[in-house]
Amino acid sequence: MKFIPSRDLRLKTASVLNELKKEGEIIITSNGKPSSLMLPVDETNLEQVLFFVKSMKTKAAVRNMRITFKKNKISAEDIDKEINAVRKEIL
Repeated sequence: MKFIPSRDLRLKTASVLNELKKEGEIIITSNGKPSSLMLPVDETNLEQVLFFVKSMKTKAAVRNMRITFKKNKISAEDIDKEINAVRKEIL
């Protein structure tokens, strides 16, 4: 996987896009640390790629919540109470 500084993306966009086609994905860095992931898309796969990315983000969020709940010893009953309280506020 190739890492490219955000400065190169800004100054050499066409070159980075060509590299993306070759590599399949590129990590964009900011101050030497990963900050973004670029994936190639076109009109034939845009919807599928977006669906996959959103699904993975959702799974990661659920996994992080489970880890937090275990770490903080939050019970399923506590979670249900919080959900019900938020639902009452919304309705």
